[in-house]
This record gives sequence, C-alpha cells and structure tokens, in this order.
Amino acid sequence: MFRCILASLLTTALSDSNTRLTITNACKSPLWIAHLVAGQVGPDPQDAKINPGQSAQFHTSVGGGGLSATRFWPKLGCDANGGNCTIGSSGGASEPCVVRVPGKPDDYSQCAPPFDSKFEATFASPGSAAKDVVDMSLVDGYSLPFKLEVSGGSCIRAQKDFTELDCSGLSLAACPKAEMLDGKTVSLQATNPKSGALSGCFSPCMKLTDDKWNSNPVSPDSATAGPYCCAGAWASPGACNGAGSILKTKYVTNVRQFCSGAYGYAYDDKIATIACSTSTQYKVTFYCPIIDPPSAIV
Repeated sequence: MFRCILASLLTTALSDSNTRLTITNACKSPLWIAHLVAGQVGPDPQDAKINPGQSAQFHTSVGGGGLSATRFWPKLGCDANGGNCTIGSSGGASEPCVVRVPGKPDDYSQCAPPFDSKFEATFASPGSAAKDVVDMSLVDGYSLPFKLEVSGGSCIRAQKDFTELDCSGLSLAACPKAEMLDGKTVSLQATNPKSGALSGCFSPCMKLTDDKWNSNPVSPDSATAGPYCCAGAWASPGACNGAGSILKTKYVTNVRQFCSGAYGYAYDDKIATIACSTSTQYKVTFYCPIIDPPSAIV
C-alpha cells in the first residue's frame, strides 16, 4: 500500500513539474489557445479548446528539459476547429489562416495582425538552478483582459517579490482613438474587416508596420516607425527610452494605467520581466473583451 501511494505521489509530482501552466477561460464563450514553442507547435495540441469556466494545462517541460521561446494567446469566436476567429487568428505554425504552398513562403495575408494579449516564457529544466523567465506582452497590442498568478515557487519582478499581475480591466474601449504618430492622428482600435467587430488594440509600432489591415505600412526600422518600434537608429535601450517617442504615447500611458507590469513596448524589460524558480505554477486567466459598442462576443 505504501509503495502504491508513493508511486502515485511521484507520478503526480512529475506531471506537475511538466505542466506548470494552467490557462482558465473566464469568458462566457468558448476559448481556444494557440501557442508556439521556438517558432513551432509545442507538445500540446494547437488551438486547444477551453469551455467557459474551464481550465487546461500546458507543458512547461518535455523529457526533463525546459521549453524556450514559448508564446500562448487566446482566440474567440472561432469555428469548431479553432479557425476563422473574430479575435486571435493571427497565424503561426499549423494555424488555419496561413496559406501554405510548397516551395513558397507562408502567406499570412488572410490572418489578423498579431496584436493578441500574450503570455511568453522560457521555462528552465525542472529542478535546475536556472530560472524561468516569463512576461505578459502587449508590445504588439492587446485583445483580451487577463490575470497572471503564480504559486508554489518564488518570483521576482523589478527587484521585488511577484505574486500576480491583474490586468482584468484592460479595455478595448480605452484603446486610443486619436494617437499622434509621426505627426498624424490615427486610431489604434482594430476592427476585423471580415466581421466588422472591434477585435484588438494596435500598439503604435504594429499600427505603423502591419501589412494586413493597414493600407500604407512602413518598415519597423524606418524613420517613421523606428522611434515607436525601438528599431533602426532607436534599437537600443538608451535610444528607445530616451529619444524614442514610444513613452510619450497614449498607448503606453493606458498600459501603465490598466496593466502596470506588462511589456508595453520593446526594452520594457526592467518593468515587465519576471524570473521564477522552477517549482513555480503559473495560472493565466483570460476574460471577455471589454468592448464599446458591445460585440456579439460577451
């Protein structure tokens, strides 16, 4: 009996160490989770469906090793296969919006811009002295409000203990409608051209450089976009945080107000990077989008 109990405990502990990320759907509609691991589909099913009020666990380790450059984002208003979504169809490995023809580059023209709210992490090997490095990224923009909670380990952000990042008030209604970029007033609100629904909020860089929903995109390292993308002549922390224009935007001001502690722009490392021990359990909760006027998705 003792051996059976011990074996069960060891199996549970091993499972917990391999799947330390839980994503919860706090919206009234089904949610799909897309992900990438080092640019490819990871060990979990792509576009995993989570019903309202339910949760799903995702791998943070495979074969005793960590997972690098992971990214998870939510999708809403999708078909049965997790495609044709109102929110979140921004493409990636095995994503249905990407047109793939042998011998040609992947065609993302049918996808949405990647302004999704994102959980990003590089997970260290379980039990190692190395740290997980995680963040919530709004660098490209945002879609759904969320909350990040940690337990079972120790985390540090901005040289202070970290336990949670509550961005449940992050609102598409508050996305700037009159942002001044390179001397021109533009709206950062992103309307899905297929559905007509408000589907996200562009970051200033993404608004200027996206080649799908914009008529005149420019290069990130151009004189127009560089100060907002921290690219080209502004591709260093000193230049971006100094002469760059991104800190003067309404977008970053709103991020600081509704989601202080998330990545608001490139080189936001000191505020947004979280380092955690490898025993840490992560819980990311996604909420319904806060939209005005109301959308069909609630």
